[in-house]
Amino acid sequence: METNLRRIATVIGWSAVVAIAFVTLAPIDSRPHFPGYGPDIERFLAFLLLSGALSVAYPRRFALVIVLAIAFVIGLEAAQLFEPTRHGRPHDAIVKILGVMAGGALALLADKVARARRRAY
Repeated sequence: METNLRRIATVIGWSAVVAIAFVTLAPIDSRPHFPGYGPDIERFLAFLLLSGALSVAYPRRFALVIVLAIAFVIGLEAAQLFEPTRHGRPHDAIVKILGVMAGGALALLADKVARARRRAY
């Protein structure tokens, strides 16, 4: 069961990396919008999913996942400066980094709960 969960998390995490890279670097007209959510919420949730999934997929590499996810955020914000319809902004990077940290924290919490349950049985 645990191995299957990690496989699913791996697919979700790396799919999020690819999707986020495309959406972030494509012209602004290609960016999907979810009705009822502002861009900050979308950014936060996207990076929460990315870091949460990859933290579950690679639990022994938690710190590396978080550091690389933050580097990914910074790299994407810088790369947006080369797309005329996009703009990299510190505010956006901060929202995304907060999403990375929240996703990592949720993954740690889920791991802690799962370990406690296994010990209880």
